[in-house]
Amino acid sequence: MKEYDASTALWNSVYSECKLEDLTGERLEVEPTFDACLKIFAQNSKRVLDYGCGTGDILFQCAGFGYLNYGMGIDKSEVGIEYCKKMANLNHYRQLDFLIGDISYFDQMEDGCFDGIIVSNVLDIVPKDVENNILKELTRLLREDGLMLIKLNPDITDEEIKEYGLKRFQNDLYEEDGVLRLRRQSTYKWRQEFEKNFIIERYLEFPYPWQEGMNRLFLLKKKADNNSMDMNEK
Repeated sequence: MKEYDASTALWNSVYSECKLEDLTGERLEVEPTFDACLKIFAQNSKRVLDYGCGTGDILFQCAGFGYLNYGMGIDKSEVGIEYCKKMANLNHYRQLDFLIGDISYFDQMEDGCFDGIIVSNVLDIVPKDVENNILKELTRLLREDGLMLIKLNPDITDEEIKEYGLKRFQNDLYEEDGVLRLRRQSTYKWRQEFEKNFIIERYLEFPYPWQEGMNRLFLLKKKADNNSMDMNEK
């Protein structure tokens, strides 16, 4: 799908504007509600994967809590990953690795090799079949009772769709300037999907200063014996 493929070039352009920062003595913060939930996640997750890590902000914040033994960030954007590596080196995050790739990278990795997985602004900006594959594989990689932190963009209205200039081009998919920007799905539908294989420990909504609407945050705990589930169930 050309609209989906074009998204990597978009994010390469966005991430190219990011500046390196010395975080010595700094406490990374996003928003109080998000920060509190991430700390709960970090306290119970020693070995963490950040899938679609972008510029690594959440993984750096997670590491800053001081509980992390090992963290891996992976993203399709080579510009984002290069930035992550430079930031990790500048700020002496020796326990963090960053690599370019997608979900196929993990084909040969063992089940349950992470006890915490972060997925921020990924699942709702990819086609349904891609999301199914990502969520199925990440669930396999997460140990039983492990935590998954999933952040979704705001559930926007029809009026906001028009205001933002998004155009529907296939089922629930919306594009802007030829780039896939949104797969629209209600919070209720996301709950139903996650509850097949997870217990919802927390559901929170919080605002970003730079974005309209309420971001959606799920803290999920993996149920036992779910590595063989069918993520394509309706």
